[in-house]
Amino acid sequence: MALESGDHVWYWNGRTSQNKDIPRAEWFPDSNPNDPNDYQGNGADIYNYVFYDDQIAVGQPQMRRGLGSFAWLNNNPGNITGVAGGPDFGQYPNKFNWHNFLIFPTWQAGFDALAAYLRQGSYPSLSILQGLRKYAPAGDGGNLPDQYAAQVAAALGVPVDTLIGDLSDQQMLAMQNKIMEIEGVIPGQVLPYDSADIPAEISQLLA
Repeated sequence: MALESGDHVWYWNGRTSQNKDIPRAEWFPDSNPNDPNDYQGNGADIYNYVFYDDQIAVGQPQMRRGLGSFAWLNNNPGNITGVAGGPDFGQYPNKFNWHNFLIFPTWQAGFDALAAYLRQGSYPSLSILQGLRKYAPAGDGGNLPDQYAAQVAAALGVPVDTLIGDLSDQQMLAMQNKIMEIEGVIPGQVLPYDSADIPAEISQLLA
């Protein structure tokens, strides 16, 4: 099946995978199954491609401080996650990258989605501290939600026990910007569809 907007592909050494995770067991069968970051020394050669209507975003989000973080690749500055059939925040329907990160057609759509996400469900009735404990729970990728909440509250100039539902639009904008900063938006490479830098194996998937 040909690739379409909102799809992603992992690429390494002529191999491709549309799995959400890097297929370590297949590509690196001798890697330690208990170490999710064991790529047998090949981490720097693995790339994540995300496809949009008029361009391809390329990054190495599996690398610490690697160019092209997930937040940037997916036009998802808040690293919002979702499930198939979940709420519509303007993302590509049922398209997910690693960790069920949603993929948005534009950067503005992803940025606006962050406010919509925090204005729905139980979030308005939660304090900033409670909300960030839910948004970025401890133990999920090394999150430190209490520290996260303190940084967000400081950026807004309010206590951590302030209800999210009581935030003004201006305060919500400040919260979006601080979350974006904390999540780590690191630009990668943007390629046009006629670029000679697209690996042949990915060009075949695009045909």
